[in-house]
Amino acid sequence: MAVLSGIPVLNCQSIEATLEFYQQLLHFVVVKKRDLNGTLYWAHLMNGDTTLMLQSADQQHSLVAPQQQSNISLYFFVNDLKELHHFIKAKNNHVSDVKVTDYKMQEFSLTDPEGNTIIIGMADR
Repeated sequence: MAVLSGIPVLNCQSIEATLEFYQQLLHFVVVKKRDLNGTLYWAHLMNGDTTLMLQSADQQHSLVAPQQQSNISLYFFVNDLKELHHFIKAKNNHVSDVKVTDYKMQEFSLTDPEGNTIIIGMADR
């Protein structure tokens, strides 16, 4: 048996705000979405080969009780870190400065509306 791929599914208290964050700041596009009575409850997003799913926390089908769920960190690799940092900083002033890590990556971070840490990285040249 082999794991062929994986897609993070983010449980969202505010799915509309989280969707806007990923679309506006990280240029994800909606591949599919589902709503119930005009209320969005699930969305499949992509940017290149990177895929995310968002689902409304009250629609989740999880064995974990909501109070036991924790936020996660997402790490995205990009090809032009400085350009993306400048773009995001112009729209969202809650973004860290770019730093070079001891493992030779340039990185910056920010937090999405659900409290998940987003780390953007590119190999230090």
